[in-house]
Amino acid sequence: MGTIAFASAKGSPGVTTTVAALAATWPRERNLHVVELDPSGGDLVVRFDLTLEPGLVTLAAAGRRDLDADLYLAHTQELPGDGSDDAAPVRRVLPAPVAAEQAGVALTALRGSMVRVLGSLDGDVLIDCGRLDPTSPAVDVATGADLLVMVARPVVAEVHHLAARLASLRPRALSLLLVGDRPYSVSDVATAVGATPLGTLPADDRAASVLTVGHPNALRMLRRSRLLRDARAVAEGLADWLGAPAGTAAPAPGGSVPGGPVPGPPAGGRGGEGPVAPPLSGPPGRPVRNGQRPAGSPVAPAAPPGAGGTARPPAARPPVAPPAGGPDPARAPATRPVRPPAAAPARPGAPWTPDDLRRGAPAASHPPPADPPPAGDPGGDPWRPADA
Repeated sequence: MGTIAFASAKGSPGVTTTVAALAATWPRERNLHVVELDPSGGDLVVRFDLTLEPGLVTLAAAGRRDLDADLYLAHTQELPGDGSDDAAPVRRVLPAPVAAEQAGVALTALRGSMVRVLGSLDGDVLIDCGRLDPTSPAVDVATGADLLVMVARPVVAEVHHLAARLASLRPRALSLLLVGDRPYSVSDVATAVGATPLGTLPADDRAASVLTVGHPNALRMLRRSRLLRDARAVAEGLADWLGAPAGTAAPAPGGSVPGGPVPGPPAGGRGGEGPVAPPLSGPPGRPVRNGQRPAGSPVAPAAPPGAGGTARPPAARPPVAPPAGGPDPARAPATRPVRPPAAAPARPGAPWTPDDLRRGAPAASHPPPADPPPAGDPGGDPWRPADA
């Protein structure tokens, strides 16, 4: 006997589907109560084809001042089963309304008494708390349960949100249940967030869809599915941790029972007194899927951010050496010889002018002009000494 709360920190990893799978595979000899306290609205009414009343809304209206176990049971419904055992123990469910506004108001009205009443029920109690936001009215129930199981997917974003959310929670005992086993194992994520690893449920989309749609023969269809096989192993481990049913001598929840779990870290691994969380469990007859790594061995995948690991810097590229022998002559740009300007043809007898130099004509092709004849020499003959 005891209370186990299931919740998530971010996203929708499948808290309601996990609770439904555990309820379907819970040991038949034990009384079971399923409580839906999701502030975002319930899904069990649709999945199990239940009626809205009685339920959480009618319980809040009747028991907001004086709530006890008998009044609680009067507002529950019978949990549907496969009909294979008519002499099965008590199986009851408290469905939440679909509308989030109604669920939030009802949970706020019952906030101070639900922990006490659920702990006094005769049987095991599985509580669906939905997403544990800081303002969620289900936080008191989650932290007051004998065990808080956080459901998450092994992805980096959810690991970050889970570690940040657990830093402000103080549950009596804390365990981690993963949906899927890649890219990180439940042991690695539990170490990163400071929880006890409980196990891993497969990401079985077909089985989850049948549980979500609420097929009338869901249990018969899923009896051999991988999801229910692994859920049965987790359910048996949790039931053993809670202890034997009422009327038999058994230790309190969290104690060691014959063939039961080995005690884990106290109070969810954060120190202090309190029941210990159940250890890693797996399907019978085969090793645990994500608990095969021996203690002290290195972790194969990279540690998720926040787990104390450091990111490996990218490898530097080696410098590119120039080709031996200098540049390739075949790839060198071809050089075109510069042709000198053509010389202007010399004009015989023409005087040399500066324009000829600008045109590139050589000065030797233009002789300097002759001296002008002296005055009084009409013929232009050269000057002679006799002329003096």
